[in-house]
Amino acid sequence: MASFEYIKKRCSALESDRQTWEDHWQDILDYVMPRKADVTFVRSKGEKRTEVLFDSTAITANNLLAASLQGTLTSPSLPWFHLKLRDEDANQNRDVQLWLEDSARRMYDMFNESNFNTEVHELYLDLTSIGTGAIFVEEGNNGFEKDGIHFNCLHIAEYFIQENVNGKVDTLYRKYKLTARQAIEEFGEENIGEKIIEAAKNKPDKQFNFIHAVEPTKDYERSTGKSNTKLPFHSCHVCVEDKMVVRTGGYNEFPYLVPRWSKATGEIFGRSPSYNALPDIKTLNKAVEIGLKAWAKAIDPPLLVQDDGVIGRVRMTPAGITVVRSDGAIKPLQIGSNWQITDMKENQLRTAIRQAYYSDQLQLQEGPQMTATEVQVRYELMQRLLGPTLGRFQSEFLNPLIERVFGIMFRAGALMQQPDVIGGSKLDIEYVGPLARSQRMEEAVAIERLYQLAMNVAQVDPNIMDNIDHDTAIRMRAKLLGVPKTVMRGIDDVEDMREAKAQQQQAMMQQQMAQQQADTALTQGQAMNQMGQPETQEGMETAEQSAKEQGLI
Repeated sequence: MASFEYIKKRCSALESDRQTWEDHWQDILDYVMPRKADVTFVRSKGEKRTEVLFDSTAITANNLLAASLQGTLTSPSLPWFHLKLRDEDANQNRDVQLWLEDSARRMYDMFNESNFNTEVHELYLDLTSIGTGAIFVEEGNNGFEKDGIHFNCLHIAEYFIQENVNGKVDTLYRKYKLTARQAIEEFGEENIGEKIIEAAKNKPDKQFNFIHAVEPTKDYERSTGKSNTKLPFHSCHVCVEDKMVVRTGGYNEFPYLVPRWSKATGEIFGRSPSYNALPDIKTLNKAVEIGLKAWAKAIDPPLLVQDDGVIGRVRMTPAGITVVRSDGAIKPLQIGSNWQITDMKENQLRTAIRQAYYSDQLQLQEGPQMTATEVQVRYELMQRLLGPTLGRFQSEFLNPLIERVFGIMFRAGALMQQPDVIGGSKLDIEYVGPLARSQRMEEAVAIERLYQLAMNVAQVDPNIMDNIDHDTAIRMRAKLLGVPKTVMRGIDDVEDMREAKAQQQQAMMQQQMAQQQADTALTQGQAMNQMGQPETQEGMETAEQSAKEQGLI
């Protein structure tokens, strides 16, 4: 069990390692996301945060990039992932398919019913601005059945991280504040110190400092992945003022998801497009400031007044009267300004900033002016531009997010009973969002072109269609299109249906043959009867009786 001294010392060390980044973050947030610009100094609630800004190009471009990522990766209105097993044979089982699709549907419902969409948008804004984001995923205080799953996007100023040997974030220390009343509600009066208890009586809104530390359990059995009493990650909450541990526990999965936009070798925190665009952002902001001053001077220029030429003072108000001597004319000071050069430079800077945030490529306006092919081309362009970043998003955010949510819901009994055929098969994730689907669209188009070619050749040689495995082709096409698994029948079901059809066709053929034999016998009997042969009449009656017994007549 971790002690207060250990947590405090480790947190101080991590905080010291992070100090070199803080000036960068403050600088970026001042110009790109001023509402979160509280890193090196903290502003009061409600205080103005845009006093140094004269241009909003960077703010708009950053918001567009974050919104585009959310719409293409974790869209609240479209499916963006499917569940499957790594065992392909098990994936073909009908019960397994239904269980996987039902589990994914329940997870979608949980995402939409929780605060996930609002918090993940803040995460994307952090990623596009400062390059690092963190979100906490945990059950509600009253358990999953009552409160579901709660998501909390952290401010960059409140957490400190460390990686393992594989470059994966597995340690996070978070500083946060609670009022005395909130601390008692969260941890219970029996688990907190005297300072909080006393404050709760007289000053319930007084805030206290806490630290939440999550790191790998040191003696967890990595080889088997099992432990009798310990979980893979250890959790500890401490109160700074009371210098005591208020809660200990553990997690089956790392509860803090910490994606990075991009990461330089040897660094822990990420870098974003804002790092490259910051010089242009500052230059544009200064240029606009100077331009506004020049514009103000041009509209309301300073005045030239001769010495002793004015009686009294110059009245600048509307309808104001200024008395001058006969030779004391008041003239505006002519200021030479080349507005074309100023506007040209500002436009160049705005273009460079938008390019840094991929604004031109991300504006996917699917309207009458844009065809489906053009939309597909735009998605393919986004994929080429953001390919490396999207790969990091999947490994550092999307994969652990789904694993964490699935684990919570599975342990809470919020999913269907798992089919026995799954056994110990590991769960895998398949992304089916717009960007992921555009990657696989070339395969789908190739299948369609193959069928078009085969159908053209089949007009000359019908046997050419034998080269195509139609079952595999249609299933692969459905998978590439994102067709729900419930729409497609299982392979076993299809084989049973085909076998039943074959048996039915065989029975019908046998019935037809029996009918033909009965008809032949009847025809022969009638012919003999007309010829007046009594023995034939008896044969005809026998044939009729046999046909009636078989239900043919």
